[in-house]
Amino acid sequence: MSTVNFSQQSASLAAGLGRVDNLLEKVTGRISSGRRLDRPAADPAGLGQSVKLEAEQGRLRAAEVNIQNGVSRLQVTGDQLSAVGRLVTRLSELNTLGANSLQTGSDRSLYATEFAQLQQQLRQMVGGTTAEIGGTADVDQPQGRFNDRPLFGPGPADVLVVGSGDQDRVPLPVINLRSGAVGDLIRQDASGAFAVDLRSSDPSSLNATLKAALAQVTVAQADVGGGQSRLTLAAGVAATASANHEAALGAIVDADVAAETTELARLKILSEGHTAMLAQARDVTAKLLPLLSRG
Repeated sequence: MSTVNFSQQSASLAAGLGRVDNLLEKVTGRISSGRRLDRPAADPAGLGQSVKLEAEQGRLRAAEVNIQNGVSRLQVTGDQLSAVGRLVTRLSELNTLGANSLQTGSDRSLYATEFAQLQQQLRQMVGGTTAEIGGTADVDQPQGRFNDRPLFGPGPADVLVVGSGDQDRVPLPVINLRSGAVGDLIRQDASGAFAVDLRSSDPSSLNATLKAALAQVTVAQADVGGGQSRLTLAAGVAATASANHEAALGAIVDADVAAETTELARLKILSEGHTAMLAQARDVTAKLLPLLSRG
């Protein structure tokens, strides 16, 4: 009877040791990987939630890339508009210089030549088809472009996805310099001659056109600034959302190292106790068997 009892105790201790060792293996795996969800069975519901959060994080990271691309585009647009503004300012200076009656005919001719050259430069920056800006050929590769897309056409507006929601969209401002006063300055007739010419234009009328062109550029620069502000705000919102999702995901999948280390120490103590008790039980059984046999 004693032998049977010791055998049962030994089996019970061995089973308990097996369970403790199994728990030790799981805890050690969580500590080494740093992940609480080291296997699907650990938390099926939490695993499903973590998959959703990881997908959300992926969309937010993509949105942040979109925002950076949008910021780059608006920076290039702003730089190009500054160059356009400088060109129009120089055209205004030439118009004022050319209107001086004290200048000789050759001086006015030089001003008119520079005026036409700057118009051509402005035309190359803005670009457009012959239907939009006249001339003998389309300017389909303007200097004012980003990622091979023109900056100063009629649209439609480029729209950026700046978040994970369906409504998280920011349209970039449409800056159409092919119409309005700037369009008047770069428009040519069928022979390639500019419709606005320093030689033939009335200085007062031309001055009004140039002021309107500068005003058009100023409004465009304000639109670019507004777009940059919207993207800056969107970047902050996306960064905050990403941080919140990261924290939520970490709470689900990351192991609590402090708690797991405490559990590891507890299980090691249990394992050592089970091992010692099992060794004693086996030792007692080994000593009793000869005695029982002699009896």
